[in-house]
Amino acid sequence: MDVLNRRKGIEIGIPEMDRQHRSMMDGFEFLRRAPRRHASDVRELHSILGEVQAHFEWEESQMSKTQYPDKARHGIDHALQLSNLKDLLKYVEEGHERLDEDFFLACLGWTDRHIRSLDADFGLFLSDREAWDLQQELKAWEYEERFSGMAD
Repeated sequence: MDVLNRRKGIEIGIPEMDRQHRSMMDGFEFLRRAPRRHASDVRELHSILGEVQAHFEWEESQMSKTQYPDKARHGIDHALQLSNLKDLLKYVEEGHERLDEDFFLACLGWTDRHIRSLDADFGLFLSDREAWDLQQELKAWEYEERFSGMAD
C-alpha cells in the first residue's frame, strides 16, 4: 500500500483538522527521509508525539463540544496509538530500537486508516447529521444480520 500517494485524498472538510492531519503526516515523512541519527531521531519523535497528542486532545474537545456520540470509541483508538508511540519512543531512547521503514509505514498507515474511517465519521456527523444517523442505523442492521444466524 502506498500510503504517501494516498494521503492527498484524506481531507475530511474540517479545515483545522485537515491542517493538523497534514502536519502530522509531514512530520512522519520528514523523519522518514532524514538520516538515522539517534539524538535527532529521539528529538524529532518527541516533537511528533507532542503534536499527535495535542491533535488528539483538540479533536476530542471538538467532539465534546458537539456531543459526538462516538467520542468514546474514537478516543480508544487515539489512546492505543499514543501508547504505541510512547512505547516506541522509550525503546528508541534506550537504544533498543531503531526507526525503520516498517515504523513509518505503520504510523502513516494507521493515520490514513483512522482519518478515512473514524475522522470521516466525525466529519459526516458535523456536516450532515441526518446522513450520519442513517449510516449508524445501517451499521446496526448489518451487525444484527451478521450475528442473527449464529447459534446461541
